[in-house]
Order: sequence, then structure tokens, then C-alpha cells
Amino acid sequence: MKIVDRQPLRASLIVSILFGAFSLVIYNFYADFRQKEFLKILKQNAISRERLLADSTFLTPELLERIGKSNSELTMTGEATGIYDTTGKAIYVSSAENQLPPNLLKRVLKKKEVAIDSLDIDRILFLYEIPETHQKVILSTEAIDDFGYAKQERLRDLLIVGTFIAIIVIILMMRFFVKRDVKPIGQIADRMEQITAHDSNQRLPEANLHDEVGQMARTFNDLLDRLEFAYTQQRNFVSYVTHELRTPLTIMQGQAEVALMKERTNDEYRQALESVKAEVQDMIKLVNELLELVRANADAHLVDLRQVRVDDLLWQARGQLIQKKPHYEISVAFEEVPESEDITVLGNGALLKMAFMNIMENACKYSAAPLCQVLIHTRKKEVEVRFIDHGTGIPEEDLEHIFKPFYRSVNTHEISGHGIGLPLTKRIIEIHRGKISIESEVGHGSIIIIILPTIE
Repeated sequence: MKIVDRQPLRASLIVSILFGAFSLVIYNFYADFRQKEFLKILKQNAISRERLLADSTFLTPELLERIGKSNSELTMTGEATGIYDTTGKAIYVSSAENQLPPNLLKRVLKKKEVAIDSLDIDRILFLYEIPETHQKVILSTEAIDDFGYAKQERLRDLLIVGTFIAIIVIILMMRFFVKRDVKPIGQIADRMEQITAHDSNQRLPEANLHDEVGQMARTFNDLLDRLEFAYTQQRNFVSYVTHELRTPLTIMQGQAEVALMKERTNDEYRQALESVKAEVQDMIKLVNELLELVRANADAHLVDLRQVRVDDLLWQARGQLIQKKPHYEISVAFEEVPESEDITVLGNGALLKMAFMNIMENACKYSAAPLCQVLIHTRKKEVEVRFIDHGTGIPEEDLEHIFKPFYRSVNTHEISGHGIGLPLTKRIIEIHRGKISIESEVGHGSIIIIILPTIE
């Protein structure tokens, strides 16, 4: 069963129970109120009849009965009146029993007043003290409340019809409102069926939705944005990797084919093998960089973070890089002498050292003279590291793409590289909740700025 049908039925069931209970309470309350009001009238009539008999010297019970019969239109249906002494013997009766039953007499004497509801007839018996003689008698009166019962039945019919109409109206209204509220969900479902991997630019309608459905649509659109970004990144990644790997493989294949075209000397074979070896080493470096980039993106939450000193990592990175490239000149200095805790961060030493080495190597590799100046500046709750080179600089139109994987500036195409170092560095800094930015001017070099939060 659909929601548009199920919800109104549920609502109607709840409303039926509530309306039924409410109507039953109202009906019983009115029935009790009707009986009490009618018994009051009967009681007053009984007292009035007793007073009329007591105050009239010429009015006998027989004459009173004849007067009552001749004015039957003024009496109530089934009306009967009786006056009894405390032993239950009748003093005056009008169509009532001549003797009260013992059990009824006992109840009246004990409770002073007894109300009896037998079918449609209401009866009340109560003790009454005659003012003149102070004699106690029992007054009994009964009648049928035609007018009260008519109103009670009218109220019952009104409650039944009203409840039935209310249930019908609520079902229709609930169906209308539920259908209106559920309609966007159906539209979203239809739109979701149209979204495929090759047509992931479509989005769900959310402009006019300000409720939970709109929130769901916005959340799903955000998910689609992330999936589309990841899909695009994966597609570009595969494309870039294929291109980068195809080039050295093509070179190695060409060198091998040239070497095998004819007999060559040992020196010529050695030269060909050295060239192939260089290309293999370049491929290994590329694969390692790709693995590091993938690992940094996929396992960021698994990175082991410990307290490390930024200056120690910078010196270690400098030492390892100079060991591989002895002609590089890298200086590390403080802009001001810090307190020891000012340069301690929560990080992964291996990853941070890799990021620092990437920046140092780029600074030296893309400069006319292989120089890199590193300055450490401590501030409140953070440490800033500046990597300054004196290279050719980066054009302004390339700065916004410089941290994208495999992107290389137009003025660096003649220098070997794969465009992975800076994206990997940026990801490492992000894992450490830091910031990285670059300032560059063509012809004057570049400055890469890294800011890391220190331990409070």
C-alpha cells in the first residue's frame, strides 16, 4: 500500500478512536446531567404536591387525583407521586405502590435519598420533614423524561453523524496533504532514475523545498557533486597515468628496437641499457609518487599523528635531499628564536618530511642556481614555514592550477617532472589541518608558505 493511502487510513483510525471516546464521554456526561436535572424537577414537584395537600383544608387526595387527571396535559408522562410514613405505609399515592418494599425502605432511611433509573422511568425517593409537625415522611415521585430523552437521542445521533463526517473529511484532507507532500519524493525518484554514470551532471530539484524532503534533495545533490568530482578525478587520474607511463615505455621500446636493428659494440649496448635504466628509474619514481598520492587521499584517517618538531623534520629533509643531490644549497633558519614548545606540532614525521623534501627539491630544480632558503616563524598557536627560491616564477594564470595532479606550468616543460609533488604536499598539509599557499612573480622566484597548528 502506498504512503498516500496508508497515512490517511492510519489518521482516520486514530481520529475514529479519539472521536469515539470523546463522543462517548460527552454522551454519558449529558445523560448523567439530564437525569440529575430531571430528578431535581421531580423532587420539587413532590414537595409542592405535599405542601398543597398540607395547606388545603378542603383538598382531599381524591380531589387532587381528579384535578391531575383533568389537567393531564400539564403532567409528565408516567408521572406518579406517593407519600409514605417511615414504616413504608402509604399516606397518599398517585398510581404508585401502596407499600414500599422493605429493602427500598431501608435504603431510603439510610441514605436519605435514593434515585432509581428503570428503563426510561426516573424515580426519586427522599426523606422530608413536614415543617408544621416536624414529622418525617418519605416522598416518592417518578415520571418519564420525554423531552430530556429526545434531546439525549438527538445528541447521540449528532455525535454519530458528526464523527462519521469528521472521519471522511479527515481522510480526504489527509490524502490531499500527504499526496501534496509526497509528490516531490516521486519527482525525486523519477529524476534519480535518469541519473547515470555518463549523465551525472543532473541534479534533483530543491529550490522550492524547505522541509525534510528539500534537505534530502540537497544532501543527495551534495553526494552527487562529490561522486562526480571523484569520478572526474579518477578518470583524469587514469588518463594522466596512462599518458605518463606511455611516454617512457615508448622511449624504452624505441631504444630497444634501435639497439637490435644491427650488431653494435659493447659501449653502444651499455649506452642503450643506461638509457633504459634511467627511464625505468623515472617510472619507478612516478609509480611511488602515485602510490603516495593515493594513500594520502584514501587513508587520511588512519595516519598516525604524534608530537614532532618542525625544525627537526626540516633539517632531516635537508640532509636526505643533499645526500642525493650534493650540489643543492639549502639553508634553514629561524626568523626569531622560539620557545621549544612553539614549533611542536601533532603530525606524522614521515609524511611531513616528504612534503618538505618535495618543496625543497622543486625550489632547487626550477631555479637557475639550485638554492632554497627556508625560514621558520612562530606565532600564537601556529608555526609558519616559508620556502623561498630564486627561479623563473609561476605565471598568474597557472597559480590556481598548481596544486592539481599532473599539472605543470608552461615554463617547466623542459625540466623533468610529473606534476605530483605539490598535490601530494598539499594533501599532506591538509591531513595535518594546516594551510599551504604560494606567492610567485615571474622573473623573481616563488615563495611557498606552510602554516601548521601547534600543540596547545
